[in-house]
Amino acid sequence: MSTYVLSDIHGQFFSYQKMLKKINFSDNDFLYVLGDCIDRGPDGISIIQDIMKRDNVELILGNHEIMLLNTLEFFKEREKEVPVVERTGDGLTPFELWTHPCNGGEGTCLDLLGLKVEERKTIESYLRGCRLIKRIEVNGKKYHLSHSYSVSKPFGQELTLKKVDKKVAEAIVWESVFDTKKADEDLTFSYKRDIYIVGHIFTQRLGNMDENGKGMIYRNDSFRGYKIINVDCGMALNSRSSRLGCICLDTGEEFYIPLLPD
Repeated sequence: MSTYVLSDIHGQFFSYQKMLKKINFSDNDFLYVLGDCIDRGPDGISIIQDIMKRDNVELILGNHEIMLLNTLEFFKEREKEVPVVERTGDGLTPFELWTHPCNGGEGTCLDLLGLKVEERKTIESYLRGCRLIKRIEVNGKKYHLSHSYSVSKPFGQELTLKKVDKKVAEAIVWESVFDTKKADEDLTFSYKRDIYIVGHIFTQRLGNMDENGKGMIYRNDSFRGYKIINVDCGMALNSRSSRLGCICLDTGEEFYIPLLPD
């Protein structure tokens, strides 16, 4: 049995499938997806549906899944069971934030609203039950899995969306350990000895690329006082530098699937 972690698939279902094949993913293995499996690419809903069917794949929520949930909540407040996909002109609503070109959620939104009501409700219910943070142990090492950030108060082995208020959830998926504005400050996370695995900020932005300019998994044993691994290798960039990165926690081995052929 092996435990794998990847992040930020961003709608690239075929890259996700190729990765499962590359790591020889079996029923005896387990995979954690650290959020942002939707948006920017064409098949985010298919990825969610695939994860939901598997007992050995867990989705940790990212900011893009939170934007999806916030949009559905916004629609319900407007009493629109099947809303019309149009811009309201009343400011940056949750819908407009999600579908703004910088976030790339319009295609996912259209696909979601194209589903039968029950299918849409099933996906919403699944996402609302997902964790924001999961702490696991592999070969005696403790790992802290989240999309991007953490909290200062101890919480045990997991933190779910249902257990925190909205501001805390937003901070966990939007804030980043790599925020340059806070670079001179020490992080104050609860579990000092954990190895923190995150996504959200593509590693190209951190200058972590191979000789061909493609994103590589970033590792740092003393980043602002913590051991940090970033597995987001830039699928959101939709460029030749983009790769889906995956790490095996049992062996430390890294796996990559390029978005575009060389």
